[in-house]
Amino acid sequence: MLSNRQMVDMIERANDEHPVCTCGNYTRPVWRDGAVWLDCASLGEPREGRLWRALAAVTAHVHMHERIVHAPPSPLEERDHAAA
Repeated sequence: MLSNRQMVDMIERANDEHPVCTCGNYTRPVWRDGAVWLDCASLGEPREGRLWRALAAVTAHVHMHERIVHAPPSPLEERDHAAA
């Protein structure tokens, strides 16, 4: 198991290595599904209208989406999520 300091270091190195997606948007670390991912910022933007949603679905595979490190939720996050 990695320490918090090691995880932060891995996240920072990944972001430094790939600060920009191939589409030109910046990348950002995102916690999802028990891991931290480096995602293109455009993947999280809301899409209005059928044309934009279809275009986003067709081009999603070319955007940065790379798993950085396995990071299960802390017991406090699990408790907060269960209470919601």
